[in-house]
Amino acid sequence: MNRKVLAGLLLCVSVVPVGCTDLAKRDIGVMVYVGHEQVKNYRPKPALVSEAHPVATAKFPAVDVHCHWNLDVDPSQMLQAMDDRGVKAVVNLSGGHGGALDKMLAKFHRFAPGRFVIFCTPDFSRIDEPDFAKKMVKFIEAARAKGAAGVKIYKSLGLRIKDESGRIVPIDDPRLDPIWATAGRLNMPVLIHTADPVAFFQPVDRFNERWMQLKRHPNWSFYGPQFPARDELLAQRNRVIERHPNTNFIGAHVGNSAEDLAALSALMHRFSNLYVDISGRVAELGRQPYSARRFFIRHQDRIVFGTDRYPGRPQQPRYRIYYRFLETSDEYFDYYDHAFAPAGEWKVYGIYLPDAVLQKVYHSNADRILGLDVYK
Repeated sequence: MNRKVLAGLLLCVSVVPVGCTDLAKRDIGVMVYVGHEQVKNYRPKPALVSEAHPVATAKFPAVDVHCHWNLDVDPSQMLQAMDDRGVKAVVNLSGGHGGALDKMLAKFHRFAPGRFVIFCTPDFSRIDEPDFAKKMVKFIEAARAKGAAGVKIYKSLGLRIKDESGRIVPIDDPRLDPIWATAGRLNMPVLIHTADPVAFFQPVDRFNERWMQLKRHPNWSFYGPQFPARDELLAQRNRVIERHPNTNFIGAHVGNSAEDLAALSALMHRFSNLYVDISGRVAELGRQPYSARRFFIRHQDRIVFGTDRYPGRPQQPRYRIYYRFLETSDEYFDYYDHAFAPAGEWKVYGIYLPDAVLQKVYHSNADRILGLDVYK
């Protein structure tokens, strides 16, 4: 066996505290072997000389359509954080249903209606009830009347949620059609998270580009016969979009198709009611800057800004990185702001969008589909 050059990865997840940024407290990272020598936490500093343009505040007022926060967050403090980052409005997708939704609307939407936008989520555990459809229609209508602006669908639909027969409920189950139709009738966009990155549906082996991420989060792997195939999940979602042309759907995380922008572009040409947010996918978009820039310009009227965080969130902030990606032509920079690469071991590049496109992505598209113009 040739042992002149060996390479290995060291990953220990049991001692990684959430939000910790002190490498001294981590036993995590890349270990490289060359012969009998080894380097732990291998993080080479590029010798590349390139310009850097940090961006602390969005060039145009931003609407973050993909946020998650709970009732412990202080609305006044978040408003200050929003102002500091140039964010004019945020959408909390964690509104839920029942009493939780009522509390979220009361604490945030009523506090600042034009700035805090709340989405509701149907209770799919009731799908086997004979009057499920009527209850869901009434729920969405009542949520709208109370101030909810849209409907959020989590990736558990199609992946994990089962009915009484033990069958996984498909996204295009006819029993759910009244939900999509009602959302369209009430001008409530449906932000739907379907599937996940390609790597999450592949074997977690040496060929998987997100091996370390999946070792840190083994429950994020959907590889195996117990889960539907990724292509089937996306096909189910697409059938719903096709059946409900009067409902606007926002595909979370670039429609979970950021690895294949050509295929996503074709889908967006096919469905005029499909939008996408960019949350959690700057890592994917930024490593293909030419294709990403063309995609943004081509579909500038149907891409919305999002981070999958919220302004002021102390762990793993994203706003400055997202602004830099969208606004600058900076090269070869980190897509993260903590101790290790959360997705894959690569850098990203800015796509320096024209101002006209940037304004649409930051707020104009979201203003239109969320009805935020009424608060101007």
